[in-house]
Amino acid sequence: MARKVHVTPGELTTLQAKILIVVAGLFLVLGLALAVVVGQETPSSEGGLRILQLIFLLIWVTACLSIIVFYARLLSKGRTAAQSSLIDLHIDATDDTIKPGHQDIEARLRTLERLKSDGLITGEEYRAKREQILQEKW
Repeated sequence: MARKVHVTPGELTTLQAKILIVVAGLFLVLGLALAVVVGQETPSSEGGLRILQLIFLLIWVTACLSIIVFYARLLSKGRTAAQSSLIDLHIDATDDTIKPGHQDIEARLRTLERLKSDGLITGEEYRAKREQILQEKW
């Protein structure tokens, strides 16, 4: 019984969203600090350069705040780990005559175990998908 395993990129995990918020916050702080240092070192006679620095600072702050707000809104939706994973795993039978049963579930669990041991999925993703497979009707 041949099986086809389709592994596709999943959605963003909660941990990744939190990390991206922290990174964007650090970029915002470092960008503001850099703007202060460069602003102090720029001669007052360079009016055009100061305008360019101000425009760059506005773009920088807007981009950082947009990233923070975007990922904060994703986190506020309250998705669970099973709904947000790094990969989506789909296991299909290649033969249409195969009916779901013990052998089908066993093969899917073995494939899932192999993906975990190969490091292609995390333990959290493994547990979530295993639970989903075991809840299916035998």
